[in-house]
Amino acid sequence: AVAGSGLSASAPLSKCRSSELLINSEFVALMCEDFSDQQLYEQERNFSLDQEEPEPLQIKEEQKELEHPWTKEETMELPISEQEEQLILKHETEDTGEKSFPCLTCGENFLRKEHLMDHSRTHTGEKPFECLSCGKSFTQKSNLDTHMRFHTGEKPFECLSCGKSFTQKSDLDKHMRIHTGEKPFECLSCGKSFTKKSNLDKHMRIHTGEKPFECLSCGKSFTKKSNFDTHIRIHKGEKPFSCTSCSKNFTNKSNLTRHMRIHTG
Repeated sequence: AVAGSGLSASAPLSKCRSSELLINSEFVALMCEDFSDQQLYEQERNFSLDQEEPEPLQIKEEQKELEHPWTKEETMELPISEQEEQLILKHETEDTGEKSFPCLTCGENFLRKEHLMDHSRTHTGEKPFECLSCGKSFTQKSNLDTHMRFHTGEKPFECLSCGKSFTQKSDLDKHMRIHTGEKPFECLSCGKSFTKKSNLDKHMRIHTGEKPFECLSCGKSFTKKSNFDTHIRIHKGEKPFSCTSCSKNFTNKSNLTRHMRIHTG
């Protein structure tokens, strides 16, 4: 018997038209046909020539098929859970930067599903994150965390130029413009620039003539709330600005400043 082949000495010799596969340490010959001793002699005589000749294309194709018995269509696809599918999609979208979670209300796209869920609350009005100190509610937890700093007094964002601290990074960014001199908000009517958009909005009322702050006592309107607050003191009789020289009181600081010239000359 031939060692390790599982064939007896009396078994007919075979010539294989296909390659051999190694399965469980045994060679299994496929698609073989018997041939005689004479054919064996002729085959051995031409053995070296056969080895130098390239393998026929048909055999190579058969080998390729045997090495990969599952075709693309036959490959088994194991079922995955919805959670696993979302995880795969999350990795794929993060790798490509593709925003594949669209808002069905406004059409805005998001990179992650949780970002879409946060955004959707702006349409539904849902505010699931409530402050236990004052009862105010928020659409996002990050907004609640920022709000909580007003109660705790925490101000983690510090100005490296003057040491002033802020509860929000956006407030620090606005403050930094004082030191840098940056004024990114420009009036298109007169070219005047401002460090804050809110200041630009107030300035624009000069050009538009808008006076949103109306006194309910006399009907007089004002472009700025500060001017409105000063006017209200006239009706209330409030005079919070006192002269340190004669103790005379005034409704606004500008009147106190003019009065002080009497004492200073």
